[in-house]
Amino acid sequence: MIIMMSEKRVKGLAKRLRKVLRDLGVEFKHYACVELAARLCGFRDWRHFLSRDLEAPLSLLDEELSEEEFAARDAFQMAVSQAAGLGAVARELLDRANPTGSWAKHATQEPFGEALTGNDPV
Repeated sequence: MIIMMSEKRVKGLAKRLRKVLRDLGVEFKHYACVELAARLCGFRDWRHFLSRDLEAPLSLLDEELSEEEFAARDAFQMAVSQAAGLGAVARELLDRANPTGSWAKHATQEPFGEALTGNDPV
């Protein structure tokens, strides 16, 4: 499953992942979070993400998907999180970091800086 997101969103996601993981007591280095962000979007790694087709349309955000499409995306992202060794915190991580959803609508325990809306290209 490939989820096309702008580079700005994926980099922002990496920062959010690191913050949430730290809050959950899991220390991940920045580049590990960049790699995880790319994998949560269906790419093998960050380099694979960078080589994506820049002309391809961006994917819908979670809130714009049907229930079935969202369930499939969520199951995929849970599997990626578990494969990264984050099984114990995977559900909380996805709920708080909201990888492919609208960050502006997502309530967090602490502000993560400026909210990004939509999936606009850089």
